[in-house]
Amino acid sequence: MLLAVFLIGLISARFTTARYTDKVPAKPDVVENPHSAKLKVDPNDVPAGTDRVHIEAKQINDLTGDRFEAGYDFGYSPAVPYFFYPDLNDGKYHVFKVKYGKQKGKEVEWTKFSEETRFLHAEPNRYSLDLLRRNWAMAKEQCISEGKRLAVINGQKANNVVMQLLRANQNMLDEGRAWIGLFDAHYGDEDPTTTWTWVDNSPFKFAKFEYGAKVYESELNSAVVAINVEGEWETVSPDTKLPFLCEKGVTEKPQETEARVGLRETDVIM
Repeated sequence: MLLAVFLIGLISARFTTARYTDKVPAKPDVVENPHSAKLKVDPNDVPAGTDRVHIEAKQINDLTGDRFEAGYDFGYSPAVPYFFYPDLNDGKYHVFKVKYGKQKGKEVEWTKFSEETRFLHAEPNRYSLDLLRRNWAMAKEQCISEGKRLAVINGQKANNVVMQLLRANQNMLDEGRAWIGLFDAHYGDEDPTTTWTWVDNSPFKFAKFEYGAKVYESELNSAVVAINVEGEWETVSPDTKLPFLCEKGVTEKPQETEARVGLRETDVIM
């Protein structure tokens, strides 16, 4: 009988410990400000005994590969369940994750991480659709003149947002597609293979080319990319005149020596 009670107590103790470390926190609420973000956790979600919260941020389109940084530990009190995450790059986009911790002897016991917060800036108001038809180079310069850039799409969530924006304006898109900021860097040299490059030089690691697109052969008539209402990417001649998608929050400066893809001095943009 005593052995049975002892075993039940041991199992119960192990279960209690596992319950804290197995906890998956709810995603925090996030409000981004210039250079910082305010995150709030729900006190009802925080396990008893929690005395700290660890928060990590990931910058979207980061040249280091969209990795979470080391983050910060914050002291936790249910009376003040919000935290200010510092030193964020202004004009960039971030997601966050949190985990709860409590002191246990000389060690700190941690829960699991929450899911990433929603990519708040990957919303329709991050992108704008300009219905004035331009060739690719002039569309690119128009975005820059507005303090924006041709849209860069580095993930499925952003691709879905852009696709929905096109579908919402489908009746005004004759060809059902619009320029994005992807081009073949080898379109004008002797290299026979493509090197797909975003206008901001962020890593090319996500693609949604349609079946039949000229993805590997470097040719001028397929040197730039448009996205269609199905969310698929088409390889197109840069001389084609299409509506275009600008993206705000990140800007680029025109380069004097930059190749103007498909733009000739005789082009007249109407």
